[in-house]
Amino acid sequence: MNILNFKSKLLTIILSFLVFSHYYSQDLLDEVQSDSKLVTKLKDAYRAFHINHIIAEQKEIINLMVDDSTDKELKILLGNYLQVCDSLKKIHFKNDTLNTYISDFLVLTKQSYSISRNKGFNSPDFKKDFEKYKAFSDKYMNYFYSTFATHNFISINEEMYWKTIDKNNYIKSADYEKYKKLKTTNLKDALVLLEKISKHTTDFQEYSVYQIEFADQYVRNAERLDENSINEAIEIYKSIIDQKKYSIYLFEAWLKWRIVSQQFVHGISKTSDIPNHTYDKVREQAALTVLDYINTHSNDEMAINEFLLLSTHDVVKRFGYYPYGNQNTMEYHETFDEEK
Repeated sequence: MNILNFKSKLLTIILSFLVFSHYYSQDLLDEVQSDSKLVTKLKDAYRAFHINHIIAEQKEIINLMVDDSTDKELKILLGNYLQVCDSLKKIHFKNDTLNTYISDFLVLTKQSYSISRNKGFNSPDFKKDFEKYKAFSDKYMNYFYSTFATHNFISINEEMYWKTIDKNNYIKSADYEKYKKLKTTNLKDALVLLEKISKHTTDFQEYSVYQIEFADQYVRNAERLDENSINEAIEIYKSIIDQKKYSIYLFEAWLKWRIVSQQFVHGISKTSDIPNHTYDKVREQAALTVLDYINTHSNDEMAINEFLLLSTHDVVKRFGYYPYGNQNTMEYHETFDEEK
C-alpha cells in the first residue's frame, strides 16, 4: 500500500471515530465525589492535560495529512476537529483562571482551524492568525506548567521517590529468590514458579510487582517463549488496571500496556494507527482508581505523584526526536532494553 492510500485509509479511520466526538466530554473522575481542595485541583490537572493532549494530536494529524489529502478531505477533517473543540468546551474547571485560559485556547484553536479550512494554510490570513495564536499558546502553557508543577503538590524528592518505588520493598515471598536464579537457566519453569508465587499473595501491591515481572519477561523473551507471548503480556499489564485496586505501579502497568500494544499490534511508522483515544480511556480508569485512593489518603505523596504521572504523560506522538517512525519506539527501547 503506497503512502497516499495509507493516509486516505487513516483519514477514514479518524473521521469514523470523530463521529462520536461526544466521547471527549465524558469523564470518569466525577465518580470520586469530594470537596477536598487537593482532589479538585488534581481533577483540574487531569482534564487540562487531557485537552492539551487532544489538541496536540489533532495538529499532528493535520501535519500528516496536509500535503497528501484533497481539499475536501482536509475540510472534512477540520470540520470534525471544530466539533471536537466544541465538545471540549463543555468541560468545566474549578480554577477560574484555568477555565478562562482553556476557554480562550479552544476558541482560538477553532478560529485557526476555521481560517485554514476556509482560506488555506498558506494564506496571509492564516499566517497572521498563527502569530497571535502562538503568542497566546506560549502564555497559556507558561501558566499551565507553573500551576501544575509536581512540587506544588508534593515535597518528596527524587531520591526518596526511587527508594520508595523500589519493588524489592514489596516482595515478601520466600520463593522469589529461587525464581530469580531459575530464570537465568530455565525461564519457562521460572515463570511457572512466578505464577504460583503471584497466586499466593493477598497484597495487591506485591501482586502487581509479580504480574509486571511476568509480563516483562514475556516481552523481553518473546522469541524464546511461545508465539502468543506479546498478547499475554498486553493482557497481564491491562488486567492490573482492570482490577480497580490501588498500587503505586498502576502508571507503570498502563505505560507498558500502551507501549507494547503500539509497538507490536498497531505499528511503528508515522502513518500507523495510533489509538490514543483507547489508550486514554484505560489511562482514565487507572487515574480514577488512584484518585479514589487519594480521597481517603490525602497525605500519601506517592499516590499523588502516581496520579500526576498518569495525568501528564504525553500521548503517543508521530513526530519528534526519533526520525524513523512514531515516537513509541523510543519509549519502548528506553523501557525494555535494560535487562533486569
